[in-house]
Amino acid sequence: FNIIDTGERGVVLRMGKLSGVMDEGLNFKIPLIDSVVKMNVRDVKEEVETEVSSQDMQTIKVKVSLIYSLDPEAVGKIYQTYGTAYEATMVKPTLLEIINSVIAGYGIEEFVEKRPEISAKINQAFISKTAGSGINVKSLLITDHDFSDEFDKAIEQKKVAEQGALKAKYDLDRVKLEAEAQMQKQKSLSPLVLQEKAIDKWDGKLPNYFSG
Repeated sequence: FNIIDTGERGVVLRMGKLSGVMDEGLNFKIPLIDSVVKMNVRDVKEEVETEVSSQDMQTIKVKVSLIYSLDPEAVGKIYQTYGTAYEATMVKPTLLEIINSVIAGYGIEEFVEKRPEISAKINQAFISKTAGSGINVKSLLITDHDFSDEFDKAIEQKKVAEQGALKAKYDLDRVKLEAEAQMQKQKSLSPLVLQEKAIDKWDGKLPNYFSG
């Protein structure tokens, strides 16, 4: 007898040839003829970290988290095709290829703004690529990213330049407004108004000396 635990399936090999698949629980096998390879059908979390190039040829380090499981009805086919190394020979290489392909269609500044959209595209592309392979995708997300030191410095310099430009524009606008206000003030001071202001300031005394 052979016991298959919950969340597993048993691939039965009879004289090295695929004979069937055992469900969870107690199963019978022919002694010395049958061998059983247990396959995990629970949800599995696969995390990959890689460096990719954006559309504008900038380097981005990304971390992608994939949660998937094996289709219990397809474990025999999976074992026939990939053995127990399906993760290394199919899941991870396919995922890395799609990550590179999708991110290459975005500029580095777009990447930050559209990260959820990029995650969704990678997820859909991976599902399409692995359709019929026995892989059930539960979720796929870009969980972290990092830019090169050169790009970080360029962004910092850009922000400093933008702040400097905004300050210069503010100073220029302030000077213009002050000049316009002064011009309006000068225009409003007609000769009669100036004469009236002078009379208001006169103390009523005439000069003691007159020339000419």
